Amino acid sequence: MVLEPKAAAEFIQGYTKVMVEIYRISALKEKLPLAETIAAAREKYSVDRALLDKALAKLQFQGLTIVPEVQRAIRTLEFKNWIYLKDTKTCSIFIDPTGNDAYAVLGLTDRVRDFAGESGAILETGIVKYGGRFVCDGIVQSRVLLGPNYRKDFNSVLKSLKLKGKFHATSDL
Repeated sequence: MVLEPKAAAEFIQGYTKVMVEIYRISALKEKLPLAETIAAAREKYSVDRALLDKALAKLQFQGLTIVPEVQRAIRTLEFKNWIYLKDTKTCSIFIDPTGNDAYAVLGLTDRVRDFAGESGAILETGIVKYGGRFVCDGIVQSRVLLGPNYRKDFNSVLKSLKLKGKFHATSDL
């Protein structure tokens, strides 16, 4: 339910460097704790995708390189209010808020349930395609718990999506 430690460390290091640089070039000057800095940068990046290339250029100028696979993953970042339905033995189940697709998602170093508090919630978070899988970036800005009837309804949505071939266990990257 989590990435292999080496892959997780590689992603976390690159993602952190890029998001901190995006925060800097977005003229956000307030000093924030690291997780809040990443969250603010992620919001800016979700609105202005050109910020990634600017951040990568600045990092390269400073002599810092971001692994190409991490760069590709950041380009796929989907930041929104995901429906985090539940955990299985192999992954966490996320449903796109449109209800059109569902995903098998891994945590970076912790299971999603461990940082989300519990399953059955709407989480404002980011998901990337990394290492052939869908991965949650681990930064949750808000959480709304779902009641039992909502969870039951979303389980029905998941079942329907699986039948339609709209449950995605691996990414194309």
